[in-house]
Amino acid sequence: DNTGRKMGGYQSWVPKENNWDASAGTPAFQAAAGGDGKTAHTAGTAGTHTLALTDVDEVMQRVYEEGGKATVLMMSPTQKRNFSALAQAASNVRRNIDELGSIRQSVELYESDFGLVKVIPNYIQGLASSVDKSDGLGGATDVLVYDPSWWAMATLRPLHTADVGVQGDSTTAMMIEETTLECRNSFASGMISGIGVIVA
Repeated sequence: DNTGRKMGGYQSWVPKENNWDASAGTPAFQAAAGGDGKTAHTAGTAGTHTLALTDVDEVMQRVYEEGGKATVLMMSPTQKRNFSALAQAASNVRRNIDELGSIRQSVELYESDFGLVKVIPNYIQGLASSVDKSDGLGGATDVLVYDPSWWAMATLRPLHTADVGVQGDSTTAMMIEETTLECRNSFASGMISGIGVIVA
């Protein structure tokens, strides 16, 4: 069998009980497959529901109840803009102006009822389409909510090179590595899926 092994991504590890489906008519934790590191995540179609602080709070609470303490919200660039706008509007945050007259628009830290989290944009999550496209594996429609201490890279064979042969004056070589994403507690992570991607 020449089929290579596959590495399960973040979304494949998130258990169904921690996946807040924002594409549903009424957002709720969905009953789709997941949480085993093998089942590929099927990106929900971006619904009309745009990201809301209550969505974040729901997942933060679920992760907390499962023994986790999320410290990172990772999202596409468009969702990061949406988050900054909604966080400022909801909390009536004054935009700080420094001595040079620069206005601080971005919201980089959010203090929820369940702890302080960093809000991080990830361009990979928005690579696939025009505004921010879902890449079919999660992308612009997903916000990842997690504690980095429960994640690591597990290596079976470290990255190294091996000579394959000589052709004239050149030597052909290949790079070899076997590694995978290690999830140490899947219930300590969550996500919000199927979020609308249009900036208000």
